[in-house]
Amino acid sequence: MTAVAVVGAGITGLACAASLVGESEVTVVDRIPVAGGVHGWERPETERLLAEAGGARMLLGETAIHWDGRELMVIGQDGARRVAVDALVVATGTRPLGRAELAIEGGRPAGVLAATVACHLAENGVTCGLRPLVYGGGDWAARAVRELLVAGAIRVTVVAPDGVHTSFPPDGRVLVRTGLQVVGVTGSPRVESVRLAGGEEIACDALVLGHGLVAVRNVDGAVWAGQRVVFAQPLDDPASVAGAERVGREAAEAVRSAL
Repeated sequence: MTAVAVVGAGITGLACAASLVGESEVTVVDRIPVAGGVHGWERPETERLLAEAGGARMLLGETAIHWDGRELMVIGQDGARRVAVDALVVATGTRPLGRAELAIEGGRPAGVLAATVACHLAENGVTCGLRPLVYGGGDWAARAVRELLVAGAIRVTVVAPDGVHTSFPPDGRVLVRTGLQVVGVTGSPRVESVRLAGGEEIACDALVLGHGLVAVRNVDGAVWAGQRVVFAQPLDDPASVAGAERVGREAAEAVRSAL
């Protein structure tokens, strides 16, 4: 029987594992100690896919750090281990584009951070600013706005260059502007304003980056170790459980072809 490692225990990774279990020995690895990814472990879809993937070996709370084409090195609380597999599926999700990828010029003031970080801080009661500007019109931007308001933001300005693609909180503290591009940031030692294409400046005390998505590639060597690596990272924004599951099932088909 062939062996397959799936890195990522979100909806996509679980769907892939559920499709392959029984015909391959499947190991699912995720640095988070619970399955479900950004969709949450408590969702019924997660419970269903976990049941379908019941024969898979789950290494939750462990991080995949290296793939050499034959073995996946995983490190966790009990140290490192090597998992011998015939194919690797990378289902590690996506992240918003960073400042360099968005070509935002200016100095390096405090208060420029990814929406993923802003959400993590806000969920723990720490707001990155009282008057932040959130850049983006998709899932991460909307989530950041919600979390920032709960954490105590007084006003949140949203700049959505490609328009709004999901629901933002219907709150009088939120101002949404579309069709504009952030090209620069000013301030020292902290963000004081952002500059838009055309020269307009908007005052703010933080810049939260939630525009665009790029695949997270955090398994060293997964890209160069060629033939039996399948990437399963949907870039849909807004995302959907159905879309994530579809990509996972398609990844399983790609693994069968590779093997």
